[in-house]
Formats: sequence, structure tokens, C-alpha cells
Amino acid sequence: MRPPKRLEAPACRTGPSSSERRVGHFAYQPALDGIRAVAVAVVLLFHAGFGWMTGGYVGVSVFFTLSGFLITTLALVEHERRGALDVGAFYARRLRRLLPASLLCLGAVVVAAAIGLFDGATELRRDVLGALTQVYNWVAIAGGGSYADATAGGAARTSPLEHYWSLAIEEQFYWVWPLVLLVVLRGGRRARRLALGGLFIGCALIAPLTSIVWGPDAAYWATPARLAEILAGAVAALVLHDRRRIGRRLPQGTALAAPAGLLVILWAALTWPAGDGPAYDGWLPVFALASVALIVGVQVDGPLRRLLSRAPFVALGIISYGVYLYHWPIYALLDEARTGLDQVPLFALRVAVTLVVSAASYVFVERPVRQSGLTIRPAAQLATVGCALVAALVFLLPVNSTAFWAGSNDARLAVAIEPVASRDAGPIAVTDRPPGATSATTARATTVPPTTVSPTTVAATAVSSPTVPLTTTTSTLPPPPPPPPPSTLSRPARVLVIGDSTASATGEGLVAWAGAHPDLAQVTIRWGPACGFLRAGAEVNESAEFAAHCDDLWAAIPADVATLQPDVVLLMATAGDSADRVLADGTTVRPGEPAFDALIAAEYQRTVDELVAAGVRHVLWAIPPAPNSDGHLLAGHLTDAERWTTLRTAVEATAAANPDVVTAIDVAAWVDAHGPTARPDGLHLSREAAAVFADELLAPTVISLAVA
Repeated sequence: MRPPKRLEAPACRTGPSSSERRVGHFAYQPALDGIRAVAVAVVLLFHAGFGWMTGGYVGVSVFFTLSGFLITTLALVEHERRGALDVGAFYARRLRRLLPASLLCLGAVVVAAAIGLFDGATELRRDVLGALTQVYNWVAIAGGGSYADATAGGAARTSPLEHYWSLAIEEQFYWVWPLVLLVVLRGGRRARRLALGGLFIGCALIAPLTSIVWGPDAAYWATPARLAEILAGAVAALVLHDRRRIGRRLPQGTALAAPAGLLVILWAALTWPAGDGPAYDGWLPVFALASVALIVGVQVDGPLRRLLSRAPFVALGIISYGVYLYHWPIYALLDEARTGLDQVPLFALRVAVTLVVSAASYVFVERPVRQSGLTIRPAAQLATVGCALVAALVFLLPVNSTAFWAGSNDARLAVAIEPVASRDAGPIAVTDRPPGATSATTARATTVPPTTVSPTTVAATAVSSPTVPLTTTTSTLPPPPPPPPPSTLSRPARVLVIGDSTASATGEGLVAWAGAHPDLAQVTIRWGPACGFLRAGAEVNESAEFAAHCDDLWAAIPADVATLQPDVVLLMATAGDSADRVLADGTTVRPGEPAFDALIAAEYQRTVDELVAAGVRHVLWAIPPAPNSDGHLLAGHLTDAERWTTLRTAVEATAAANPDVVTAIDVAAWVDAHGPTARPDGLHLSREAAAVFADELLAPTVISLAVA
């Protein structure tokens, strides 16, 4: 979800508090708050899913660099004034600044999850502990990262605390940095510059090496790969501090660096792709130089410095830490399904609520604690108590839940296919084939080459539903046949569903239908997160955990088919089969390229051949709808609508090439007819929508195929 996946966090207010000014005599610069305002605004737009802000995650780099600049400047000024660095006071200031709002956000999320507002938060206990112990970025990497969130549970519906990954990186830096400075500041001016410059260069080299050795997710999430962005600000702080010590002013032309840096930042935010590209290849340390240019440029009077010093920018910058903390869970709660709003008004509502909550947090919680002047011992004691209370809440309250689309395990067990112990239960016998259940109405693919005529697919007609709002449309194809009455079947049809989480969500509707019609169908679902039918090569940025699940899934399919002897196998995959893939020779192919088209055609045919060899007679292959990113926290290739044309073409071509076995069913057409509320997270059908889909289209088609 790769976050989506991508999530950014400011670590502290740009301007120092009054206590910090007393300690370091570092003059407050409102333009630095303005920089933070720009960065957090980019983040808000990016997470709203606007297609023109695909690289808004670069705001994190601006926050990191600005944080390194401020923290190091304060330490250098304090060291100069006192002749030593007070490490205890440094930690106390960080605790007073960061922890109150963080604990408040964590506690609010835990309570909200306990009353059911974050359905699908399957790992919330783990996430809270990761946030409390300031290692959430490593938790995210171990758990599959942002890709898991996007494909296995619906972005923020799965992990309302995922934004704590970047806080964890900064907090890990804060624990170590004053100890590093104790050593560095023992040297002279030249030694200091060589030390910090060497650290920056070393960490800058770690970033691309991390991408090469451990993959793009690690290059984005791992602490060593991101430290160079913070250190870039620290080096800038040292250089400017040394110039001030000897009375050398920056030349007036330095002001030109500010607009140049801002232009680069905005260019990256508007053009870099959401789920891959320079940020995941280790180029963020180079990008940090643009942030340095902006920070250094506003040290000199100029038009941009005056603009960023205006009240609206300063006000947003002052509360930017809270804006980041609260916006992600607020975005998750106020989604399209709950509000019924389109993307732009939904964005306005989310931002308004975020600003109100953040301002209240700043006035009533953050500022009073920061100005309290608590020293390290009482600050640490209060921090321990606060963390313990949140940890107790997360263990005492029922916060974890299943995926929002999942029904009960008992319901699945009740309709599961009974293993066939013998060959006695052969093909379904139909005593009197009901009208509409003939082979002519099963909407099978025609036996013509796929290059000349696309196969006929089962399409949806818009049927009014009391549970799922829909947009009425008129289908040019005949409606699917009604299922045969129980009296005409010798046994229930056996249906095996195979695929990824979207197959699981769609299959839940079929489970509900089978529960209501036990004489007509038995249903078993076999699925894994991001498991598709492209098994050659490896998906770009693939989670090792997900890959292992998919390998296990496909290894078990032949035995499942032999034991269950399904009449129909329903196949569905969305995210995995639409992602870029790395082939055995190291080349990367993407949907729409001839090499990818050839690969998916071969792999889909391989899937059909394996199922037929195992004894499957009918394959119903679902054409998945494009994810609806409007108002949803999706990221990466899930936001690229062009990929779904490739996926649709591949399914239809496979049906055309195998007309006696494969039928294509157009889930995309049904979702379009029923509106965006059918998929609360923009990716998976809700239980209610899946039940309506099964009743209107899926179940009749499955039964018709089974008796054909």
C-alpha cells in the first residue's frame, strides 16, 4: 500500500517553541513554518487520490530535511552558548513535542476501532505496539508494506496507523543524533564539516544500494535509506551556523535558491509515479538538495520568503504535526461510502475536519505540554504512563477485525463443497431443463480467433436493489438465465473460487447465495493476498510473504480440484495481474507492452490447461473492474486506469481461445451499473454488494454452466 501506498509525517513544528528560543537564541523564522505548510498541503492532496498529484509523498523528504536543519541548528546554538550539549534536555523537548498528540491519536484510533469504525483493521494491536515503540516502519516492511494495504484489506480501512512509519524514522534519528553530536562537536569547524558531510554521503549511497539489494519497498521505508534526507538538513545547519559565527552573511542572490528548490519539489510531486520511480530507486537523497535550496533560500529576504511568512501559511505550518497525525484516520473514517460525496467535496470535508481537530489538539494538548518545561525525568515518567495506558487499551478492547467484506467462518463452512469420496456423484442431472438454462443462453465465447472478434461475455443488467444504490442502465445482452429450481437438480452444483482478495470478496456473495439455496450450490473459496494467475517472473515490489502465500495456494490447487471435483471454477484477480513484472532475465515488463501482453496470454492459457488437466470442465473468469481511487487511499499501479484495459483484453482473449471451457463474466459492467458505493474501499465488493451481484448475475451464470 506499497502505502499506499505512500505516507509522510512532519516531526515537529518548524519554529522553535518559546522554551527552545530561550535555550538556543534561535530566532523564529515564519517562512520555515510556511515551508512546512506547503509540504503538508502536498501530502493532503496526494492522499486524497487526485491523479495529478501522484508524487505528493515527496512531502516526507521536505519534512525530514527541515527537521534535520532545525534540530541541528538548535543543538549547535546551544553548544555554542553553553559550551556543551544537554542531551537530557534534548530528549525532554522531543518527548514534550511529539508524544502528547501521538498518544492522543493512538488512543482515539483504538477506541474508534473498538466500536467498529475501522472495520478490516486486522492487525491493529501489532500496529499500535509498533507505533508506541517507534519501530512502525520496520513493522510495515515485515508485514508486506503498502502493497499489502492496497490489496489485502483496503488501504486505510486496514491500517489507520500506517502513517506512523515516518514518525518512527524521525524518532529513531532523534534517539541517536544528540549522541552523535557529542562526538562531532568535539572537533573543529573543518572536522565537523567532514564528519557530517561524510555521514550524508555514506547514507546517500545506502539508499540506492538498499533498493538494489533489498528492493524498492526497503529503499522507501527502511531507516538507513532515509537518513540522508535528514542529514542534508543537518549539514546545511552546520554550514549556516559556521557562517553566522564568523559574521559572514549570505549573499542576496541566495534568495533565488528558494523558488528553484520549490519548483523542483512541486515538479516531483506532480510528475513522479505513486508506486515506483525515483523515490523507490534511492534518489531521495538527491531530491533532498531541493529542500536544502528552499530552506537556505528563505534565510535571505525575497518574494518567496515574504509569501511563506504570511499568516495562512504560518498557521498551517504551526499545526502541521497534528494535521499529519490526524488526517490519515480522518480520511479513512470519512470515505466515499459513508459520506456519499464525490472526490472534491469529500476532500474539502476531510481537510476541514482535520484542521479543526488539529487546531484543538495544538491549543489544548500540544502547546500546554510543550511549554510546561518538564525535564527529562518527569517527561519520561509521563511518557511511560501514557504508552502503558494506550497499550492496555489495545489489549483490553476488541480492536482487531476481519476484512470488511468477510462473512462468518460458520457460513463458509456450512456451504463448503463436500469432498467427493467416490465417483458416485457425477455430473449434475437435470430432469426438466428449465427455460433459459440451455447451452445457448450460457453466454459462452464464440469459436472465432480473438484477433478478429472479441468473445461474448456475461454482462449485467441493472436490477434495482434495496441494499446497494445503483445507476440504472440498459444492457444490450439478454439477462442471465434464472437458476433451475431445486427439483430439477440431482445434487448441488460445486463451485470453487480461486484468486486474490477481490475473489474472496466476490465469493462471499456466492457463499451467502448458497446459504440461502443449499439445494443449488456448494461453494469453497481458495484465495491469497495479491494472488493472481501471472506466475512467471516476479511482481515488482512483491512482498515475500505474499509470494509465499501464492506459491502455497497454487501448489494446493491440483489436490483441491481432485478432492472437491468442482463443476465450475471461478477465477478472479485484480492487483497482482495488473502490476509490472520482472522476468527471469531481469527485464521489467508492464501492461500494454507487447512483452507483457504475450506473458499474460501464455500464463492465462497455462492456468486453463492446468485446471483442465486436473479435471475442471467449466471456468468462469471474472473481468475485474478498475479500482475506484476517487476518495480512496489507493496507491501505485492501482491508480493507473490504463492497466485494466490490458487485463480485460487478456481475459476475453483467453475465453475466445478456449470456447468449450472458459466463460468471461463482466464484473466491471455490474460495478459500473451499481455505482461506487458497491466497493467501500474502491477495490473490494462489500458483503451487501457481493450478495446482490451473486443474486442478480453470478449465481444464475454458475448454475447454468454447471448443468450445461
